[in-house]
Amino acid sequence: MNKKRIYLLIFLLFPFHTYANSITTGQQSFEFHGYLRHGLGLSESGNTQAIFQAPGARAKYRLGNEPETNMELQFGYRYKMSESELDQAYVQGIVMLDGFKRHGESADFAIDNLAQGYLSFNKFFDNETKLWLGRRYYDRKSIHIMNHYWLNAGQNSQAGTGIEDITAGAGKLNIALFRYEDNFNDNTSTSQLINTTNIDTRWHDLNVGENLKLTLWLGLSLRHSLEALNYDDQTGYGVAGWLDYKSGKTINTTTIIYQTGSSIAQSDFNPNPIREDLNWDLENATSYEINNTLTQEFLPDYSVQWTALFREEDHGLTSNSKISWVSIGARPIVYFSQHLNLAIEVGIDYIDDEINNRSGTLSKLTTALQVSASRGFKSRPVLRFFVTLADWSDEFRGLIGNTPGDAPYADETQGWTIGAQAEVWW
Repeated sequence: MNKKRIYLLIFLLFPFHTYANSITTGQQSFEFHGYLRHGLGLSESGNTQAIFQAPGARAKYRLGNEPETNMELQFGYRYKMSESELDQAYVQGIVMLDGFKRHGESADFAIDNLAQGYLSFNKFFDNETKLWLGRRYYDRKSIHIMNHYWLNAGQNSQAGTGIEDITAGAGKLNIALFRYEDNFNDNTSTSQLINTTNIDTRWHDLNVGENLKLTLWLGLSLRHSLEALNYDDQTGYGVAGWLDYKSGKTINTTTIIYQTGSSIAQSDFNPNPIREDLNWDLENATSYEINNTLTQEFLPDYSVQWTALFREEDHGLTSNSKISWVSIGARPIVYFSQHLNLAIEVGIDYIDDEINNRSGTLSKLTTALQVSASRGFKSRPVLRFFVTLADWSDEFRGLIGNTPGDAPYADETQGWTIGAQAEVWW
């Protein structure tokens, strides 16, 4: 299917989500869901809207700082095994296609990647347990205002399989097996492939207090050998715990996560383990992160999300091996009416990079006038008109504000962008 036909299909499908994104006929049902983030923006002298992200940070504060197009289209099919109300067992199939491009490359945008494709067998054994196989977004954990996915085992994996919601003592148990394929070019530009097997175990819904639930996570990883580069088998493990508090319109998550060796992912959206050619010694590499995210809705007047984190990565090298990242930020929203509001996002990142012998801060402030569907921090669809200002340390000169495209701040320590963005999910 060529691009014109894909865009025509999108155009034809969009209107229907307002009226019905689920169609049921007898024991069968069909669903259509999706996500779109798109905008226009510019920097000084009309150049491409710059990205403001600190070198060494895994993420950036999002508002007015996403010069990109991202789209996901998800189609679901569900078949209920029996017409009886007593038998709730059903089979579900999910297919999601997605596309992503930075500004400066938008002419090449296409929805041509299989982001999810899996089959699940639900409630076959009791009212909760699910068996699944395929590629999927697997219970991703993130900080919304940063788009920082501190645990993201399934996205961009080759495939996985698992079982969910097994009754286990005071909680429920999820166990999943993932397979990763890391395709890369070595220092001679020769294409290489290295595989990894990962086990993800989560004991969740543990009630530890009023409105407070605990999840415990254990991950085991085996990065298989690659003879062409003399890479040996490498192992790693990760442990984590997070507390979720929810009461009324207040949600808070506090997390501690520790990982070693091949359990450490290359990035938030790339679950492949770190590699030797990326300046890591997997036998000694470690990372740990502590973060907290609070979301409060004081409707009808305002909402806010606030976050703070500390992350330290030790590359396992003999000296000058650590990168530390400290971040704090907030996005308050003030509502003028049902559909008109003002969002202000401020974020400060501090990086101490021993490997490259540099340290410094990045500060970012965005003000956005928003038209949204209703009051609420995550109310969508939303149309934003924003102005972003950023300032960074001299040691980061040439490392911030110079991408994508012809973003103009390579020789500066401050910059600005202006633009508009639309975001919707359904």
